[in-house]
Amino acid sequence: MAKAESARERRKKSKEIKKARKAELRQEKAMNRRMARGTTDGSGSRIGALFSGFDFTVAALAMLLSIFGVAMVFSAGYYQTINISEPQPLYYLIRQLVFVLSGWVLMFFLANFDYHYYTKLAYPALLLSIGLLVLVLMIGSSSHNAQRWISIMGVRITPSEFSKLFVIIFTSSFLIEDPRNVKSFKGLFVLFAVIGAHFALIIRQPNLSTAIVIVMIIMAIMIVAGLHLVFLILPVIGAVAGYFYIITFKTPYHWYQRLTSFIDPFADRQGDGYQVTQGLIALGNGGLKGLGFGKSIAKNMYLPEPQNDFILAIIGEELGYIGFLVLMGIYIFLLCRLIMVALKASDRLGFYLATGVAVMLGLQVIINVAVVTSSMPATGITLPFISYGGTSMWSFMMSMGIALNVSRKHDRLSGKKKRRKKNRMVTEG
Repeated sequence: MAKAESARERRKKSKEIKKARKAELRQEKAMNRRMARGTTDGSGSRIGALFSGFDFTVAALAMLLSIFGVAMVFSAGYYQTINISEPQPLYYLIRQLVFVLSGWVLMFFLANFDYHYYTKLAYPALLLSIGLLVLVLMIGSSSHNAQRWISIMGVRITPSEFSKLFVIIFTSSFLIEDPRNVKSFKGLFVLFAVIGAHFALIIRQPNLSTAIVIVMIIMAIMIVAGLHLVFLILPVIGAVAGYFYIITFKTPYHWYQRLTSFIDPFADRQGDGYQVTQGLIALGNGGLKGLGFGKSIAKNMYLPEPQNDFILAIIGEELGYIGFLVLMGIYIFLLCRLIMVALKASDRLGFYLATGVAVMLGLQVIINVAVVTSSMPATGITLPFISYGGTSMWSFMMSMGIALNVSRKHDRLSGKKKRRKKNRMVTEG
């Protein structure tokens, strides 16, 4: 009799546990539906759901840098907009503000776009990347001996900026498709073919710095995926051999001047070294504390296009060495947060994507600083979130959105793990 009652009690308890689990599952599904509709617990707002669950520090730092960029672009480009027949003093301010606000929209859109869907977009992204790079060589507009832009409705698009994102998506998805791709001959052939195609097309524009960034992004993702470091020997040997070939046998050509003028830019201060020397003079004028916001001398028709690739020189002149260090500190902090997002990613795809984004940001900052300080050959590359231009702004904001979604997925999965642990505790109890 006692055994029968004990069995009934166990069955009753088991039914209660199953009933509780079903109720919790219904509650979780209802919560997911409300999040999909943009509401939370019936009391939140659609906007609240869009901005919840991800690494807010990454978003805040990206937005802070972009706001600072709007101010510096306005300051750097001011003299160019008033020293014309029809002055437009707010020209750069308004356009950069539009680029920033639209960039924020793209960032938060991708922060809410499940990054696992990128595996379905990998090959279309690769084809689009290569197609745009071919198109820019065919019909692209030229400026300062470079053909890097496609004009669409009055806006110049730089396809190579988007190629950085496309190769992050493709490389990450390709390595997830089959982890052996990073070690097999077939997989390595495909990846090195992607590297070679992008490098060849971008170097034709020419745009050495962006070509380097794209190659390093792909190589970095391959390394964290398990690529043996011996495979780095060939690209390094190729780069060194190419450099010495140009400076030895191509002395009369443009590339020779670009690859050697940084060693002593003042030797040709009115030629290939002009922009670099003006940038160095601007940095020197700034000293420790700077001349003050808006008081740069170099931007007054001395430094060409100061709102673009050499905007760091204007920042150093107006805000001084202290301002420069603060800016670098913010970049380092953001880079550390991106690395943390990568390390905490819930799966390998998220890890690869966040790694690619971190490498993209870190390399571009390093190269821009090196170019402005004449530590490497001068080549056009923007300062992330700050230099004038829509394509660069959109590209980096979209990359931040991808990183935010990776962090958000981690938070959601952590919540599910906690609920599973709670269910086990109820069952064991």
